[in-house]
Amino acid sequence: GAAGGAIGGMIGLGGGAIMVPLMTGFARMTQHQAVGTSSVAVAAVGMAGCASFGSAGAVDPLAALSVAATAMFGARVGARLTARFDAVQLARAFACFQLAVAPMVPVKGYLVRSAKGDGGAAAAPAAAAATPAAPAAAPSAALLSASALAQQAQERASELLLLAGIGIGCGLASGMFGIGGGVVVTPSLCLLTDMPYACVLGTTLTSMVPPSIVSGLTHARLGNVVSAAALPLCAGSATGAFVGGQLAVRVDEEPLQLLFAVLIGAMGAQKLWSLRGK
Repeated sequence: GAAGGAIGGMIGLGGGAIMVPLMTGFARMTQHQAVGTSSVAVAAVGMAGCASFGSAGAVDPLAALSVAATAMFGARVGARLTARFDAVQLARAFACFQLAVAPMVPVKGYLVRSAKGDGGAAAAPAAAAATPAAPAAAPSAALLSASALAQQAQERASELLLLAGIGIGCGLASGMFGIGGGVVVTPSLCLLTDMPYACVLGTTLTSMVPPSIVSGLTHARLGNVVSAAALPLCAGSATGAFVGGQLAVRVDEEPLQLLFAVLIGAMGAQKLWSLRGK
């Protein structure tokens, strides 16, 4: 739990991608039990991450609420879908999911850094080429302010609507695989908003709290939560997430992204190898 929480806190994931394979491999849980128990721990990771990043002002509450509102619906649907798959099918699907998302974090970071670099390079020539011209009739400051506020409000509403759509995918991933859905939300916030990276992580962790709670309760009703493991797992993952969040605002993100990609890809490959012939 501490390992999953710490990694989740540093890179904006719920930690389920780490905890589920460890629980099936070392704790002898079935895939359904690991997913259900992990969902409870992911909620603890989200709350601890929210407190950690929130203490530094690195959470966008409206964006988190927009994602969480639709993610709760997706989490309930995803949790119920697990009953339609046997353990081998679910484990194979989860392994393929890990392989698919492993490169997303470093690729996301590269794209964001490239976009910032290109924007900075283009800004200087554009500023040099611009020649101010005296306006024939300057509009009043009040009109300019009102127009700018209306445009900002419209852009914000469009952004929140898009994030609500992303929340559905986040919830489905949370319910089906026992993860926080950060593999969907984190790169989406980076690519579709202008948030600083620390705010992306804090907002992602905050947004996964409601869907993870819904997912955990649904799995509990289905008998997929191992009560004896849930409490120590939540305690360890919450502690790890808080510490990881504090480190995330002080450590360079690039090596952490690469390490995560290698770790998640290796676990997915190992799981597929262990399931060969089944």
